[in-house]
Amino acid sequence: MSQRTSPQRSDAPSWAAQLRPWNPLHDDGQASRLSSYLAEVDGQLAPVLDPHRGCDHEEIRIHQQLKSKVLDDGFPCVVARSAINRKTYRLGVYGTLGTADAALAICHDLYEFSHEMQGEDTEFSTFIATFQQPATPAEVEFETLLWHQLQLMHGVDARYFPWDASVSKDPEDPDFSFSIGGQAFFVVGMHPLASRLARQAPSPCIVFNPHAQFEQLRATGRYDKLQKAIRQRDMAYQGSINPVLANFGHEAESRQYSGRAISGGWKCPFHAQPQQP
Repeated sequence: MSQRTSPQRSDAPSWAAQLRPWNPLHDDGQASRLSSYLAEVDGQLAPVLDPHRGCDHEEIRIHQQLKSKVLDDGFPCVVARSAINRKTYRLGVYGTLGTADAALAICHDLYEFSHEMQGEDTEFSTFIATFQQPATPAEVEFETLLWHQLQLMHGVDARYFPWDASVSKDPEDPDFSFSIGGQAFFVVGMHPLASRLARQAPSPCIVFNPHAQFEQLRATGRYDKLQKAIRQRDMAYQGSINPVLANFGHEAESRQYSGRAISGGWKCPFHAQPQQP
């Protein structure tokens, strides 16, 4: 997070002087109640913010199924596998995809994620938001709900943070990335009925990968090697490379978010709004 949230600055917003200055929703009763910020600790899933709560059966089930999917020998995304193995991932289990309640809760938890992961050895960190409903959306339905969820999240986030200045807010721009908390994220949608095997998941998911980690890989000359490995594994996993994959900077990454093989005339439904005063 940038220093714009620091309580020492005279121009800091009013919520910055509160207990958790990185999270403007920390004292929002509804956001806290809906929050589901979970981590694996000593082999067990546990709430990070309220360790006395414990995890329910559904949270544990979803976590176990998701881990099994990602750690399957053939799963293509080595970034996701690394995050699971290094325990540099966080999980949220929410109610219904595409709702205002989920938007509030995910923003709350992503603010915590960005703060927790900054400055640590989190080269491959990721936040996975999973949803209990709808259980098995068709591909077009999932894509519609995914973008509606991101739009609702942006509506919450624009009250507190500007768009990450390092990326574009125009979803048709090759430099576009989704922004939450002033930080860019590469978004990956997964759900049970995805046509790409690598995008299938036991429950609908939206995965948020900090964009900065990919730029760091580029800066150290490792990005191309990683990309090649993922595409080779994807070929072995399904027999073909996902046709919507493209190098960042050549085609808008918004086309990749849902995982559906979209047509050339597809238009992203997302619209960025100015930061609210």
